Amino acid sequence: MRDGIASLVLAALTGAPLAAQAPAGTVDIRLGGQRAELALTRHFEYAAVSVDELASLWGMTTRRGAFARAELAGDELVFEAGSPFFRLGEATYQLANAPYEWGGAFWIPEEFVRGWLAPSDVVALGEPSEPVEITSLASRVDPDLPWHVIIDPGHGGRDPGTLGRQSQEKDVVLAIGRRLYEELQGRAGIVPHLTRDEDVYIKHDVRSQFAVDRRGDLFVSIHANAATDRRAVGFETIFLGPARSEEAREVALRENRAATDSDAAGPVGDLAFILTGLDRTENLSESRRFGGFVQNAIRTVRSGRSPDRGVKQGPWWVLLGALARMPSVIVEVGFLSNQTEEAYLNSSEGQRAIAVAIADAVVEYRADVLQRFAASGARR
Repeated sequence: MRDGIASLVLAALTGAPLAAQAPAGTVDIRLGGQRAELALTRHFEYAAVSVDELASLWGMTTRRGAFARAELAGDELVFEAGSPFFRLGEATYQLANAPYEWGGAFWIPEEFVRGWLAPSDVVALGEPSEPVEITSLASRVDPDLPWHVIIDPGHGGRDPGTLGRQSQEKDVVLAIGRRLYEELQGRAGIVPHLTRDEDVYIKHDVRSQFAVDRRGDLFVSIHANAATDRRAVGFETIFLGPARSEEAREVALRENRAATDSDAAGPVGDLAFILTGLDRTENLSESRRFGGFVQNAIRTVRSGRSPDRGVKQGPWWVLLGALARMPSVIVEVGFLSNQTEEAYLNSSEGQRAIAVAIADAVVEYRADVLQRFAASGARR
């Protein structure tokens, strides 16, 4: 280990490149109708591609010590050496590893090349349907009809979400989403659906349309949190609404950055939310109510290990489309930026406990809806 560190320090001082390990393989890309095979090199613990290899296909330019720039789908793409964040147009995305300069060249991590330049992993979940009319709770009160519950593991594919020390949000929430799906399959009166069952990127509006097309009765999007203060811990449930705190606004803006121009003109702001008129729908108040069931259920399995951060509201784009038809929430299952909580969220025990808790909340909320309408004499 010391020899490796010494080699890195010597290379940095002398400008001499560190001898690459055995070739890290190749990656296929497609740019401007051209396909090419690029060599991968490994200077550090992750494989990368030299910008020089892309230049003939892409026209990428660099400014030493700072940026590599290019055009992708009509937008300017900007990297900074040493930073895991890159900008595409007005949106900002995060990589697990950072671009870097080495041996007089600029290097981009393999994950970007595979996620953005390789044959697309963006999944279309069917043609858009006609706009659906806003529905009310009355459409979900027949005890003989099952509820269709849409499970939406956030991020995926080229969008890793927030990053922990050992894991990425997209993988953690997919694992929990799969367990939740399996758990709900065994619950009476519930038919679960997954927006994604693999590591693929699905645009926000397509996720919402998926829920509407399947005539969903409940939309549950699963995410993991992060904070600059690594002591931050806890779980929370979020429904659509104007952010009531700066923290809620920052979390929503971070998550909304994954939306591309085809999803929206920009992050969902308070004004855009108000203009939708959805703040007056019954589904909004029911989203808040369901959030309480989720918090109570997770608290039973996380008591003493992680605090209940409550039910909050925020301008999350992924909730906007689904809310017209069904109660919709985001469940932030914990903080990947906290080492202890990250370990729990990556464990089989933790993932199963959270999935069972959310499943319990779904069943209890459905029973609550049926009971309220039975008591009031309401019928479909």
